[in-house]
Amino acid sequence: MKTQNDYDFLVTTIGHVAERLPNADWKISNILHADLYILAYVIDGEATYLFNNKSYNVKKGDIIFFKKGFLHTAFSNPRNPWHFYTISFNVEFADEWSKSKFESFSPIVSSPTSYHMTSLMSGLNNTWTGKRPGYLIKSRSFIMDMLYYLIKENNSASWDITHYQTIEKIANMIQANHANNYSVEELAKLSDLSPSHFRLLFKKITGFTTVQYQNHIRINKARDLLLSGNCNVSEASDTVGYHDIYYFSRLFKKKTGMNPSEFIKR
Repeated sequence: MKTQNDYDFLVTTIGHVAERLPNADWKISNILHADLYILAYVIDGEATYLFNNKSYNVKKGDIIFFKKGFLHTAFSNPRNPWHFYTISFNVEFADEWSKSKFESFSPIVSSPTSYHMTSLMSGLNNTWTGKRPGYLIKSRSFIMDMLYYLIKENNSASWDITHYQTIEKIANMIQANHANNYSVEELAKLSDLSPSHFRLLFKKITGFTTVQYQNHIRINKARDLLLSGNCNVSEASDTVGYHDIYYFSRLFKKKTGMNPSEFIKR
């Protein structure tokens, strides 16, 4: 059950996976892939892309994403030819919201944390080339991981990277210690921010107040505990940090549309 808009899609067809070694003469002219999306990652060197009547320089660590039918021209910097991975793939979307958001991604993403892409691209390249049993599943999982990273980068693009990472660390800490109750003052102190500044950043970046986010994580955890069949309503409530079962039931119904006992029966 989706309680809010979120990306919902699956990678289906994979067209190609290739590593291109440095070549001073590399160039492409007016290329488009009508039926596939393109994702590339710059391992080293530099290149120039031309699209939308503008010129863009790409360098080590940059991610390039083109939606279907995106016309582009590119050439390597002859003095510092680029070394890059490129993949083409298709996606099946569960809804129009996901498709619209996906296709609004920036064509070029520069990020100091893009080093994650190196191991993902290398792993994909090895898996795709080896084509051992299960390679399609594993290859799709690599691309899904890359797209998850791309989503995070696009969502954080309007934020100062330090503030964004600070809030991400706090959100991850809350998730890892979901049974604990944290006040805004405690979390702000851990972030080296004033309570008012922290409150503003947390709400804008996560979409939740700190109380809403803690309840969001706890109810999601409780939902999965109930679905697993390994505990009853009272045990699930205690496990996620709610020691008043009636309060837990009210929050659970508010989020899922049914109380915990009804949820188990369904």
